[in-house]
Amino acid sequence: MLKKILVPVDGSDTAFNALNLAMVIGEKFDSELIVVNVEVPYDYTKLPQRQPKNELEAEEMANAPKEPSVLDKAKSITEAAGYSKVVFLKTVSIDPAEKISEVVIQREIDMVVMGNRGMGAVAGFFIGSVSAKVYQEVDCPVIIVK
Repeated sequence: MLKKILVPVDGSDTAFNALNLAMVIGEKFDSELIVVNVEVPYDYTKLPQRQPKNELEAEEMANAPKEPSVLDKAKSITEAAGYSKVVFLKTVSIDPAEKISEVVIQREIDMVVMGNRGMGAVAGFFIGSVSAKVYQEVDCPVIIVK
């Protein structure tokens, strides 16, 4: 019945809560989880990496431990839970909701489980949330986790 469950992750706590719920549901139906991270180019909420001032600083920056990616964190969560039927996808799009909807069609997804970052009533009214757009666009069940 639920062969494939799509879990979009953006690094927020609610996205990882959705991943945990998707694993619980997936266990019941022996589902494959498709975990997707849609990176938005030109995301002005993220600071660009600082440029080194000299060669010594450049070497220090190159040897510094790297921050784990969103998918690295998701992989750690699934591994800790012992969930092995997982596919991880990284994609880039200026419209995450549209890209998620495309993945639903391309991968023949049976259910979407995703977080709601809760941008607030005013911003949600003017911009609309990714979860609301996905809910309206796809033809499969969508669970939105807070």
